[in-house]
Amino acid sequence: MHIQDSFKQQKIDSLESIRGIAALIVVLYHIPSWNGFLHQIPLIRGGGVMVDLFFVLSGYVIFTAYGQKLNDARSFFKFQFLRFGRLYPVHLLFLLVALGIETLKYVLQAYYGIESHSKAPFEQNDLSAFLREIFLIKAFWPNEIAMSFNSPAWSISAEFYTYVLFGLILLFARTYKLIIFVTIALVAIYVLFAYDPEQYNFMLRCWAGFFVGCITAQVEKSSQHRLNNHQNLLAWLIPIVFVAIYLIAINHKGYTGIALLTYPVSGLLILCIVLGGNNLITKLLTHHCLVWLGTLSYSLYMCHGAVLWGFQQFLRLAFDRPELMIEGISAPQFTSPVAVILLLVFLAITFVIAQFTYHFIEKPFRIKSRNFINNK
Repeated sequence: MHIQDSFKQQKIDSLESIRGIAALIVVLYHIPSWNGFLHQIPLIRGGGVMVDLFFVLSGYVIFTAYGQKLNDARSFFKFQFLRFGRLYPVHLLFLLVALGIETLKYVLQAYYGIESHSKAPFEQNDLSAFLREIFLIKAFWPNEIAMSFNSPAWSISAEFYTYVLFGLILLFARTYKLIIFVTIALVAIYVLFAYDPEQYNFMLRCWAGFFVGCITAQVEKSSQHRLNNHQNLLAWLIPIVFVAIYLIAINHKGYTGIALLTYPVSGLLILCIVLGGNNLITKLLTHHCLVWLGTLSYSLYMCHGAVLWGFQQFLRLAFDRPELMIEGISAPQFTSPVAVILLLVFLAITFVIAQFTYHFIEKPFRIKSRNFINNK
């Protein structure tokens, strides 16, 4: 492989690994409090901001891949179709799984008198919620309403329509794209900071992160030669930026204030990784285990809610343990050693399901959509 191509692949692998680590933290963030000590680990409790890191990574990758390609209506629709083929099959799979879970809860309650530990069957996950899921528009509704069926899919909804906005900007206002990206990002961040729209922040968070990612890609492109002359400095900045993200995660309250630093700090992390040359951290990030985790990140993110529901029911059947309602979620309680074992078992099952989902759903449909477009 050519040296330049090898370095390009190294950059891609490094960012994939970052995405995988962030996805794993989000999964841990959603695990109920089986044990108070584990539940209160600071990085895990602040793991929600990792979704904002996803958005910045997505903006960077999408602009880098398509920023020069969206020149006409055909390329725009091709782009949207490929994004649809990338996101929708896995989304639809776990929407149907969630519908099956809701139906099972209804049967258990109606015919066996076994009531749900959370909301009643089809109370929140009703027909209107199902239609919002089908059309990927749930992110336009208030957060509480949007957290229906497979709740992590809110970010997929927000991203899909942000892709549309991104494509239209390149199609009709390419000359002013950077000004528009900066304007959207700054307005979204300002609204999050000044008004803290707690129940209406999904699209704002996506716009802030995605367009900061686009700006990051433009900065890399515009100043690559100059920044490459400072590779050693950028390499030394990488651990500092990791520490900054950690501090943001453990100290943020909601998605305003210090949490808003996630966007520029994530952009800086990307620049340091892609322009910092071949260093110890990028070598670690290209380790095959981390790259594998990144490859599975989307399937992992989308499947973990369903796996967690099933695992919770297994715990209730297998162990007669007292439950506590913590942060609106009822969870059986275990000692620390048992909780650690259960956590590892849950993660192992989730990784297996994610691997199957990637191998049989995500990857094949991505290939099929790309082949379909290339044959047109």
